[in-house]
Amino acid sequence: MADQGEAPTVVEIGVEVGLRSRSSVVYQLRKLEEKHAIRRNRGRARGIRLT
Repeated sequence: MADQGEAPTVVEIGVEVGLRSRSSVVYQLRKLEEKHAIRRNRGRARGIRLT
């Protein structure tokens, strides 16, 4: 986010961390959200914010 100036998409995250399944990335993002590490704006492709 610091390098690009915006949050990555779910697909971009998957590519970077080696997860092929979009649902696996969404699952991990949900877990981070539950731990209050991130906030997500649903309906936005780049709607991830660090807390």
